Amino acid sequence: MKKLILLIITAIILSSIAYSKDCVDEENVYEFSYHGKKYEFIKQSKWWPHASECAENRGGYLTVIESQEENDAILNFLTNELPTKYGVQLVDNDFRTNHNIWIGGLDFIDTCTWMFRNSKDSIRDFYFGRFDYGKVLDGGYVNWGKKDGKQTFPIRIQDLCAISMSLEAYYDTTKKVTQTEPGQWINQRNQIFNYFIIEYDCFDTIRVESDFKICFGESIVFDGDTITEAGVYSDTVETYSYCDSIHTLTVYKNELDDEIRVDNKTIRCLETKADKYEWFSCDGLEGLGILISENRILYTPTKTGKYRVKLTKGQCEYISSCYEVCFPTTNKLDTVKCKNDAISINDVEYTKQGNFTQNLKQKGFDCDSTLEIDIRDVAINLSVKQQSGKLVSSESSGEYQWYNCEGDVLLADATQKEYTPIEDGDYKVEITKQGCIDYSQCISFSTSTNSVKDIQDSDNIRLDLDNNLIVFDNINYNQVELLDISSKTIYKSNKYTQSISIEYLNTGVYFLKVVIGNEVEMFKFIVVK
Repeated sequence: MKKLILLIITAIILSSIAYSKDCVDEENVYEFSYHGKKYEFIKQSKWWPHASECAENRGGYLTVIESQEENDAILNFLTNELPTKYGVQLVDNDFRTNHNIWIGGLDFIDTCTWMFRNSKDSIRDFYFGRFDYGKVLDGGYVNWGKKDGKQTFPIRIQDLCAISMSLEAYYDTTKKVTQTEPGQWINQRNQIFNYFIIEYDCFDTIRVESDFKICFGESIVFDGDTITEAGVYSDTVETYSYCDSIHTLTVYKNELDDEIRVDNKTIRCLETKADKYEWFSCDGLEGLGILISENRILYTPTKTGKYRVKLTKGQCEYISSCYEVCFPTTNKLDTVKCKNDAISINDVEYTKQGNFTQNLKQKGFDCDSTLEIDIRDVAINLSVKQQSGKLVSSESSGEYQWYNCEGDVLLADATQKEYTPIEDGDYKVEITKQGCIDYSQCISFSTSTNSVKDIQDSDNIRLDLDNNLIVFDNINYNQVELLDISSKTIYKSNKYTQSISIEYLNTGVYFLKVVIGNEVEMFKFIVVK
């Protein structure tokens, strides 16, 4: 529901108040009232001129006391209500504490005329005289201190003076007489720091009448209440200075039937008199969504989704909630997994390859969908062949790592499809393909089964049968090994020599294995004795 906050009354009533309240901290302001007027006690010390200016900036003036009742009411607030209600104690036994409060009276030098000032343009004389003579003007009220039971008069001060109210009895220790009682007035130089009292006048009652139109589904806040229906409403507002202002509001409402029905996958509006109908898809989008149809009171979707309608009637708009329409669907999923691993699909775990079916609720909708699943294991060819003195993996794609099966030792830099062992042993290859890892069986590698050349075909190795030697010409090998027909090692050396003696060999077929770097060559020769 859309909610509107009505600000008309505030703008009208307060439009004439342009005062600044920044002259005091609000935490030092304490409000009270007397006879329908508002007062503020300011617990922040200022000279009298600054206090008067601050009062005017806040829309009031230093208080003008016009009766004993008003005087008593102010004194009661300062000495009783402040301590009990707010915990503020103004009267204590500390002689250094200033127990006087500025009020609105002042006197100019040598004029002997005392006046109350309630604005820059409004000054009223109320007393004339000093010392033991003086008189009240125009029936005004004064509350000077008393001496020996008689009213005293303001003393002469060669300076601008102002009036303050005393909060406690003042005893003149020199003259041994009581000068003032609590609540009585004294005159002081206006450049003394005192707390002060601000008084506010009452404005004339303001009457405001206004109209307001609300649309269906909207509301308006008036006098703190939320209004959703047409009618006449009245609000009495207390202004800044405790005067009443009356605001009368007439509310008109544009009615609209907001009922929406979904029947047989068709969404229908029951409002038949709207000026405009707009249908939107609201799937996964912010705001209204995508406009899909206009100027029809009903809409029939063709696919599962959420839909809403926007109605325009006069100056009002109504946007419905999203309504669901669901169509059953069939989807296919082809996926792979590692041979010995399981795969989870929609919280269902599969350990074997094959074809499977799941019936699922469509997310966010109340109808089933079918998911057809085809799972296949990642195919890795783990066979290894020996050819041309090398081990060759039969897997055509993937990543390779060769191991010596004895101790399961990883062979550094042996990461190609082919690997040439430098010694007999059992070897295997690790193959990584599409995230899956598998290993071949260990394959026995023997130099006797590698491609063998006749030693007489070598350019750098020759058989010297006259001297029973194998001679190496211009060849620097890393390892040399002699094997008999059964691949049994007869002689093996990692140290280079230009010739090897074969005089201890019996008649038979032998193999010479020569390792040069990463290359291995096998040679065959025959000894006859």
